[in-house]
Amino acid sequence: MSKADSALDTLVRLIQVIGRDRALKRWFNGLSQMPAVQRRIEIFAMTEQMRARGEDADLVASFGLLADARVFDAACKALRERGFSDH
Repeated sequence: MSKADSALDTLVRLIQVIGRDRALKRWFNGLSQMPAVQRRIEIFAMTEQMRARGEDADLVASFGLLADARVFDAACKALRERGFSDH
């Protein structure tokens, strides 16, 4: 599996997790209303909380990827296309 395939698989898993969890979906949709700097702060805070709870390290790393504006935009688009977005 190439790095690109692995990254795509990670994004797909992340979208599924967000789309199926009402609280995460609300959190994610709230991020889209924030300036980029504030969004990154919120994402890093979430990943720290997840680490502290001992959640799956790969999933935590996936959430961290959302700090990149391109990844965040792709995730927003994927959620909309799959009917998971409230927007």
